[in-house]
Amino acid sequence: MQNKGTVQLEDSDQSTRNLRREERLERRAARRADRQSGGLGWMVGLFLIAIGTLYLLQEFDLLPGLANWWALFMLLPAAGTLSAAIGAYRRNGGQWTGEVIGLLLGTLLFAAMTAIFLFGLDYGWFVPLFLIAAGMLLLARPMLSRDKLN
Repeated sequence: MQNKGTVQLEDSDQSTRNLRREERLERRAARRADRQSGGLGWMVGLFLIAIGTLYLLQEFDLLPGLANWWALFMLLPAAGTLSAAIGAYRRNGGQWTGEVIGLLLGTLLFAAMTAIFLFGLDYGWFVPLFLIAAGMLLLARPMLSRDKLN
């Protein structure tokens, strides 16, 4: 025969398990909805069409000056990190978290590298500029977290 304390403990454990299961199911449903809404697949499709068009125009000598057109492929990881940043922003209820900021910083890094290689820019200015931007983000982080509390 079980005593009342044991039965109440088992009921409490069961309700905790049910809550966790419901939360998992909600998260799973949200991920499925994101995937079914198309996500940012349209962006990648447009990007590939743009690269193909640029390559075709260059082959017919209609687009001079893009000797490093291959650098455009570096925008694919930028689109991926941007997509992940948007997903993290949505997942966190529209809050600017460290994850979101880090992913956006990665997006900017890939975009800047693309610009450097595509246009033949001197990358000597890039490293200090990137360090300044990272420092500004670290300084802004406490302000962003204060907004989250209000």
